Amino acid sequence: MDMPFLGQRIPCSQIVYWYKKFDAAVSCYWLRDKSSFKKNPVFLLVKRYGHPWKNGQRFSTPADESQILGCPFLEPCGGGGGDGEVSTKRAKLSTGASTGAGSEDRLSALPDDILVLILRCLSTCGATQTSVLSRRWRRVWALVPTLCFRYTPDTRQIGPALEAHETALLRLSVLTRDAAPDSVSAWLAVAARRLSGSLLFHNTVVREWGAQEGDEEEAAQKGAFELPCLERATEVSLHLGFLVLAVPPAGVFARLCELYLSSIRFHSPGLLGDAVSWPRCPCLQKLNVLDARGLDNLSIHTDSLRQVELTVLRGLRQLNIVAPALEELKVAHCYFYSRRSQPVANSTAPQLATLRWMDPYDPSSVHLGEMRHLRLLKPFFFVVYGDDSSTHNQSCLSLLRRFKVIEHLILTLIYLSDIDDYQYVMEDMTMLPNITILHLNIFANKHAFGTSAFHVLRMCSGIRKLMLAFLARTYVEAQTACPPGCICGEHQNWETEHLLLNHLKEVEITRMRGYEHEVTFVKQLLIWGTALEKVTVFFDESVTESVAKALSLVLRSFPRPEIKRADRRRLPHEWGLWKGKNEASFPRKICGEAALNP
Repeated sequence: MDMPFLGQRIPCSQIVYWYKKFDAAVSCYWLRDKSSFKKNPVFLLVKRYGHPWKNGQRFSTPADESQILGCPFLEPCGGGGGDGEVSTKRAKLSTGASTGAGSEDRLSALPDDILVLILRCLSTCGATQTSVLSRRWRRVWALVPTLCFRYTPDTRQIGPALEAHETALLRLSVLTRDAAPDSVSAWLAVAARRLSGSLLFHNTVVREWGAQEGDEEEAAQKGAFELPCLERATEVSLHLGFLVLAVPPAGVFARLCELYLSSIRFHSPGLLGDAVSWPRCPCLQKLNVLDARGLDNLSIHTDSLRQVELTVLRGLRQLNIVAPALEELKVAHCYFYSRRSQPVANSTAPQLATLRWMDPYDPSSVHLGEMRHLRLLKPFFFVVYGDDSSTHNQSCLSLLRRFKVIEHLILTLIYLSDIDDYQYVMEDMTMLPNITILHLNIFANKHAFGTSAFHVLRMCSGIRKLMLAFLARTYVEAQTACPPGCICGEHQNWETEHLLLNHLKEVEITRMRGYEHEVTFVKQLLIWGTALEKVTVFFDESVTESVAKALSLVLRSFPRPEIKRADRRRLPHEWGLWKGKNEASFPRKICGEAALNP
């Protein structure tokens, strides 16, 4: 389709077509006359298709501009600029434009649905600014079903803007800095009446370098705001920057399916469990609470929940979940900070398929019920060098003993920075469930880890897939070796011991940096896996391209007579090996997990 000239008559469908094309390309050549290019694409359309513009004429805005906007915080768009040379057709259309009358505004004649479609491609600020174009455009922005307020200087004006909105909101996003509770309450009350979809509120707390947790307590003194009952909301995501939230004691969230709460401090914490339970949340399927304060007791009774994630709930003492349809449960670092009290938890979830219990586990006080359908298990991390009374290790072993068969096990081995004063305790791990897929996370902390990894693989020699991740803290300077004379080198006989992984078909290694301990272990792994069909290595993002290429050559040099070598280069950072028709590649990519959070 040829691009139309200035002033050319085209169907409405082509207007939308050219608008979308311009919005995607973001290029100045969309207008033949580059001198008349404007940053606002709606103005380009208005200018091209009939609004009374003229060479050198500035767009005149009405005097009662604020009333037309209906939204006091919006600033009008500036116009002006020359059009340059235009076609003869444009000149005919512009006859009488100098007198301000006689022009045909064909863009404004479009149906509301098409105008809203155009405005949805703009930011909320850009869409609302079109209200100054003409009387036809005064209320078009109020029909856009999605609004996003990004760091508005005065959050008190968000409420009036929502009041001026005329249609149901399918999505509302509000981003603020150091918001006050009263200002949040003001616009949330209006949003509760307008919202019929998803709500995202993210409050960023600006803190000086070196600020302590006491500043959070100071922020809590500002007061609390009550979450209104969002009857028609389907998704709610609140990142409050530790503002104090009061859960409504009554009301029904009739359509709420997903609830995400982060960096939050609860006022009257016992009401959260009641609010997310049946019958007040009859459709809730996903619940995620991250980094919360003041939640000491959480009791949930629901027939709809399928996924629950509770992470870093400082002060949690008791958890009770009754959810017949629950499939995924994650509890991480909730009881970890309450070392003086014994964890108390009761869960009834007969359909549970995924359990990530990264917290202290005591079978006498933590009752997880029957989990006959469990397929994936992630217990607490295991400290390789420690003492016999380690809470982490005992919790990990106690949970592993509950299961004889697990399809997918995620196990994390931790090495402390200084291990000279501790003893090797991997021998406490005497058995593992029957596993098909093993995901082994190793936080070596610059120590030799071959002995502990070999110990784990020896107990699950029937695995078919191994996912090996070398974890490290991103904010600590990487080191390739531990101090001389470290006790981690005392157990190195694993390299000469026999191990047969004749069921292992696939190996995936992530965040490999090329340290000597890593290369040595991968070499032994290729020897143990006699039936390997595919090996994939993802190098860490800190590895340069030249180092990645050198490491790939080292990996391909390992003696495996059944692997056919090839130097074919597939992608800029990928090198491959092939065994028959099965590819075993060593690509350089950034792995998914950025840092360890033990």
